[in-house]
Amino acid sequence: MKNLCYTMSLLFMLFVAGCNSGGISVSTVTGEVIYNGKPVENALISFVPQSPNGRGASGQSESNGTFILLTQGATKNGVIPGSYKILVSKITEIDESGNEVKRQVTGGFDPNNMQEQKMYPQKNLLPEKYAKEETTDLTATVEKKKNHFKLELKD
Repeated sequence: MKNLCYTMSLLFMLFVAGCNSGGISVSTVTGEVIYNGKPVENALISFVPQSPNGRGASGQSESNGTFILLTQGATKNGVIPGSYKILVSKITEIDESGNEVKRQVTGGFDPNNMQEQKMYPQKNLLPEKYAKEETTDLTATVEKKKNHFKLELKD
């Protein structure tokens, strides 16, 4: 019985230690997306790690073009220090006249108030070269400090 209690205590301590040691060390990464001199709202920014042990990070730009990145599995906003390629896109729906479709976002899913909405073709409003790892020329080195990157996109 004594061995069973000892074994159970040891397993519990290992479980607790395993839960707490899984934290990912990240550094704060903020920035802004500028396209042809203007801030870009609702752009998706992705940092693609260039090391095999890295983890990607992503975020979405605000109305003034600013963003904060988050790494999946991290307990706070930030990116694991290292080298990254940067992908930026702004995907939207375009109607028959070539205009961006603006959708109303409501406060959650209501199955009793489902409206059938017409779907339109999607289009990236930013140059395609920034949306692919093979063609983007945007790169960053995240350091163990607060990092800020100004992403200036051009045609």
